[in-house]
Amino acid sequence: MLRLAEEILLLVLDEERGELVRDIPPHALNVALAGAVLMDLALEDRIDTDLEQLVVIDPTPLADDLLDPVLADIAREAQVHDTSFWIARGAERGEEIRDRVLVRLSGRGILQPEAGGLFFLSQQVSRSRRYPARDGQAVEEVRLRIMRVLFDDDLPDPRDIVIICLADACGVLRRLLSRSELDQVQERIELVRKMDLIARSVTEALRRIEPSSEPRPSASRRSREIPHAPGLPLAGNALSMAKDLHTFLIEQYRELGPIFRIRAFNRRFIVLAGPEANLFAAQGGQYFRSHETWRDYNMELGAARSMVGMDGAEHVRVRRAHAQVYSRKLIEGRTADAFRIVEQEIAQWTRNEPVTGLHAFQRIVTEQLGTLATGTSPRDYADDLSLYFDTVLSTHVARNRPRMMMWRPRVRRARKRVMELVRTILAEHEPERRRGEPPDFVDDLLELHRADPHFFPEADLPLLLLGPFIAGLGTVAGVCAFMLYALLKHPDLLERMTAEADDLFRRADRSGGGIGVKDLRRLDVTQRVAMEAMRIWPLTVVTHRTVANSFEFDGCKVPAGEAVLLGFAVSHHMPEYFPDPERFDIERYTAERAEHRQRGAYAPFGVGAHQCLGRSLAEVLIAINMATVVHEAEFVLDPAGYSLKTRMAPHLLPHDSFKFRVVRRRSRPGREEHVGR
Repeated sequence: MLRLAEEILLLVLDEERGELVRDIPPHALNVALAGAVLMDLALEDRIDTDLEQLVVIDPTPLADDLLDPVLADIAREAQVHDTSFWIARGAERGEEIRDRVLVRLSGRGILQPEAGGLFFLSQQVSRSRRYPARDGQAVEEVRLRIMRVLFDDDLPDPRDIVIICLADACGVLRRLLSRSELDQVQERIELVRKMDLIARSVTEALRRIEPSSEPRPSASRRSREIPHAPGLPLAGNALSMAKDLHTFLIEQYRELGPIFRIRAFNRRFIVLAGPEANLFAAQGGQYFRSHETWRDYNMELGAARSMVGMDGAEHVRVRRAHAQVYSRKLIEGRTADAFRIVEQEIAQWTRNEPVTGLHAFQRIVTEQLGTLATGTSPRDYADDLSLYFDTVLSTHVARNRPRMMMWRPRVRRARKRVMELVRTILAEHEPERRRGEPPDFVDDLLELHRADPHFFPEADLPLLLLGPFIAGLGTVAGVCAFMLYALLKHPDLLERMTAEADDLFRRADRSGGGIGVKDLRRLDVTQRVAMEAMRIWPLTVVTHRTVANSFEFDGCKVPAGEAVLLGFAVSHHMPEYFPDPERFDIERYTAERAEHRQRGAYAPFGVGAHQCLGRSLAEVLIAINMATVVHEAEFVLDPAGYSLKTRMAPHLLPHDSFKFRVVRRRSRPGREEHVGR
């Protein structure tokens, strides 16, 4: 049996977007959840209530992490209070209740969590409109039950009476039904409200605290002007931004606060930066759109839309369609293939010859994603993919290189090769060639096109198909290269991480069962090295957006249509969150310090609706690649005293001047020598 708070949250879930219905004020939802917990305690005969008082009649815990804390709180209180008092008190813990409910619903297989903080009904619930059976009886989905009670004359279940009363008192029904539908069922709502005395007392208390009226700014309060970052007369802030964008944003944040204006020649932006911006962006999906940022990029690939350039419901739909290929599910049961690819690439690293760090890892990741996602090895196209997408992202998205770069003969040849790869992959996925083969990402993509060619047109297929390659080139490969540089600069960490990797492979050799995704979770040092690398060298320094709907932030009015830069990583180098921020320190991520868990402080994969969809897959590939690299060979920087340089493309990436050399092969018993001499 679901608790009332769980059903209330399911009632206000926007099934298309994977988030709670946007126009229900957070305070209203918190009050509804608090009332739901009290109602469950009443139905469990733990409390009794009327309009004057709420008392405990049985303090025995229910072994329920939603109800027991509230029951204990009421039992501890010496003074007797009315229901309104306890609802208001419970509403203060509304976010905690909501988060706990989401975890419970996910654990029961009712909700499916996805990247970006989205939650969708699981496929089983979405198709059957019933919740998984518990105690031998499946339960019909809450919205169907409630609508049947309101629009039919069926005698409602006592729990459905409570849900309707709570939803009505907190304004939820006004947002789920149209005005004409509300008028049609108003008499029915009044009748249902009279059916349960306890429900009446709780809902009357809910109405007295007016949950739907959010605190509003005073009408006389005036918004302040957005401050301008000082700059040169013509260039504005262009030179400072080109020199070190991340440092520039941190300095302006210190001087001007979390919102300010910048200018680079004739281009103007509003910057939202720091933890305040991260928290706002995480909840403000309706305020930003990405279409303008990616429009030219889409056109270059001959597509009308791409997943990263979509917004709203269509973006959510495409994310869901791509969820499996960008998640660790892609690699479950196939980790051996990923390990083999790393070892094959290491075999090409000639001993004592310089190897370009980023390029080496880009070849590894391209081959892994191509093989796993499309069943096609892109090894012969790896350099073309890297050159072409590095150029197109720099010119059409980051816009830090002139567009004429796209017309260089090398880039045009690379584009032709990339399109050749697309045609090869599509040809290999013709239906007659796939008979008897398990469907992969490309098969699923083609099926989506056949099922809805208007939404997934043929012209968009190449860009959608290339998505995993692009993501890997700019994220996984970059993080791995940064990690290797950090390890070579910190021999103590390299030693710890190598020992951890050796233990992983030793266990696999003894068991004979290979290394699975669960085994990779033992790589604690590896994980913390990756986290610190992403803090020091954030994947995304800024994200370009356009304001879709006007909003107020930090006392400033931001009008629709403005170009915005979201500085997710500014807080990564703020000493109040990460003491001595320039020091590479993996102890920040221990349970004792947990500096990354401060609200809004750590956002390596971005926040909000466009948060990196491939986060879980990236974490697995990073662990596989780095554990294998340090286990297989020993390296040194080339030259020995090299200091890292970076570039924006638009991800922050190591400069090609970062090179290393293989100095010794760390062979395992029974394994052949892989590293070239």
